[in-house]
Amino acid sequence: MPAVMAMFSSKGEEQQKAVLQARESLKTLESGLEGKPFFGGETINFADVATGWIGCWARIVEEITSTSLIDAEKMPSLDAWFKRFLDVPVIKECMPPWDKLIELNSRYHKMLVASSK
Repeated sequence: MPAVMAMFSSKGEEQQKAVLQARESLKTLESGLEGKPFFGGETINFADVATGWIGCWARIVEEITSTSLIDAEKMPSLDAWFKRFLDVPVIKECMPPWDKLIELNSRYHKMLVASSK
């Protein structure tokens, strides 16, 4: 997640380096899903809940920075897992509205980028 945060809080060449590092780090999660719908197997479990914020944060950063980290072509298992994760009823009930997450984090992103060199 440090690379995703660096990606979120930087611009230009520094951001591009962070994107490459973030993709490399997310490959670890991708490999943990091979052949199963959730990290714990067939159903959601604590590992998925604990990892869910990483998928959520990566998607928020992708949208705000107009970059791609997790896509169906490069990380098909992680992409599919995140969609399944968000469809779990208890997760749906607990997640704030996506537009509110983007709005709040967009403001934070603007402040961070404005203060970066």
